[in-house]
Amino acid sequence: MTFTKCINELKKNSFQFNIILFLFLLYPVSVVFGPALIEITIFFSSIFFFYLIIHKNFSLPINYLNKNFLIISIFILICITSSLLSENILHSFKSSFFSIRFIFYFFVIFFLLQNSIIVGKLFLYTALTFFLICLTDGIVQIFFGKNLFLYPANFNKITGLFFEEKKLGRYIVSLSPILVGLYIFFSNRKIKQKIYISFIFLNIVFIITLFTSERVSMFYSAFTILIICIFGSKFDKKFLLYFLIPIILLGIIYKTNLNNFQILVKNTFKQITNNKTEFSYPSKQHRAFIFTSIELFKKNPIIGVGPNNYRNTCGEIRMKEEINCSTHPHNIFFQLLSETGILGVTIYIYFLITIISKVVKFILNKKFREISIFCLLPVIYFLNPFLPSGNFFNNWFMAIGTFGVPFYFYMNDKKY
Repeated sequence: MTFTKCINELKKNSFQFNIILFLFLLYPVSVVFGPALIEITIFFSSIFFFYLIIHKNFSLPINYLNKNFLIISIFILICITSSLLSENILHSFKSSFFSIRFIFYFFVIFFLLQNSIIVGKLFLYTALTFFLICLTDGIVQIFFGKNLFLYPANFNKITGLFFEEKKLGRYIVSLSPILVGLYIFFSNRKIKQKIYISFIFLNIVFIITLFTSERVSMFYSAFTILIICIFGSKFDKKFLLYFLIPIILLGIIYKTNLNNFQILVKNTFKQITNNKTEFSYPSKQHRAFIFTSIELFKKNPIIGVGPNNYRNTCGEIRMKEEINCSTHPHNIFFQLLSETGILGVTIYIYFLITIISKVVKFILNKKFREISIFCLLPVIYFLNPFLPSGNFFNNWFMAIGTFGVPFYFYMNDKKY
């Protein structure tokens, strides 16, 4: 896509459409620089989106108002009802009702992708540029102890442009699969060349993730590399052997104790073995959160204690040995179990099984080569019930976790 062609395409669009496009291109930046910028981006994008639908005769992508979105709408309705019946109505209602903004934003992104041929490529180029800036900033912090803005590493934990917040690992492991999917989808290179380049790119992401000391993000980064290797093996079986490379990298980093990696591994091992006395996964601390979630669920089994209300109700459950109160239970399944009850968690399980089945099909079926699977990976990382997680109703966590959905539908719509 040449610069001239890009300008000519932008001239064809209305002013409002280009404003939405500009805000969309800023989205990866807004996720780094704070929740307030995310909300501003989504709000104004939605305003201009509905203006175009109402006044400019653009059509709403109703073909994608299928049963999945009906079920999502029912889930949000359950959350709102749970909030209104909870003891902390206002706090909970803000989390449940305003979650609908991410459904609106899905349609905004899908609308952009469907109505202009340059949107997907333009997003790939701009998002990749900013992503590489984030990676460079992290590398600078690794080698010099300070990032480009002279912010020091926190106890050898690289945070990059997130400064004091430990989010860099989660950010790059959530965005990198989408960028890989878009690159393979739009690039004119031969498929094997695209896989090689994607593999190298994901290994750089993996190395930087190791320096963030975010253990869950390390696992997700390695899993993304596994997926690109499996994807490559559908064209050439030798790509499976390339997964040995990140394993060797892990061994080297552990052996040299780079960035105190040995200490991180040993502490993790002690945590899941209860100081080498017994297998203990989840950890005692996480089991305390799980126990509290189950007890809260028993009190409100149908509809829960209300979205984001774990923090307000966990004090009702007393434990002698472990602290059981936090802002959330650090597990998506048990958070939804306690906060939305059996109604909410049933819908969650439905979507979890649906998404996991697609990934399993991708892994086991040699002929299943859909590139869109890469855009589902951040959603799996968001919904995964087997590893510790962030707050389901946190706007940053939801913004980064659901961002791949419109790209997934767009790629499936265009693949034929």
